[in-house]
Amino acid sequence: MPKTLEIPFPLLVTDCSCPGIRAGVLGSNGWISYVSKTGETGAALFDAVKEVLACAKLGLKDISGFAYCEGPGSTLGIRINAIAIRTWNALNSETKPIFGYKSLEAAICMIRENSGKSGEFAVFSDFRKHAWNGCSTAVSGDYSTIEIVAESAIESWPDERYFIQQRIHSPGKAPGSEVIDYDLEPLGKSAPFLELLEKSDKPTAYLVKKPEFKTWTPERHR
Repeated sequence: MPKTLEIPFPLLVTDCSCPGIRAGVLGSNGWISYVSKTGETGAALFDAVKEVLACAKLGLKDISGFAYCEGPGSTLGIRINAIAIRTWNALNSETKPIFGYKSLEAAICMIRENSGKSGEFAVFSDFRKHAWNGCSTAVSGDYSTIEIVAESAIESWPDERYFIQQRIHSPGKAPGSEVIDYDLEPLGKSAPFLELLEKSDKPTAYLVKKPEFKTWTPERHR
């Protein structure tokens, strides 16, 4: 798998897309260290990174690259993560490569690793009331494009559905879906997970739907 071979190790992986923090140092043979923490994103992220680096007996200067979840998910958490990575990279004498991946695709990999499933299923996450971010996978292993799915369109999606909560105050799971925990630990030796990583020159939050702005034209009061 050529794309996997391009990933530098050790790789610092951080994910702030869901409530809590997931962080780890990934080596060529799996996790060297991994932790999941709860708490306020900023403090928990730095605590988690400090812990996994100490456990791996490495410093930031020893890391060969960074990987982070670009979304969908908590926009604030993802942006805090992106800013932190830029800061850590700026502290290095040599700029390290940065890679991004998408939470729903990672969740599909996680489900496959945990259950051995190879069939068609879908994963949803919070967007707003009566609408969700959705991504499905086929028997071939291909992913659909992540999109916003209205409640009226859910029935056209695979019958086997899963839901990951990405907001503390979630509007609710997608109809017919099973709530699952979002955990990267099973993906330490997952080649499909590494194939999700895409080079990111400027880490930022991935938005399924970009915000639309209307031009305001001032009018004279009459």
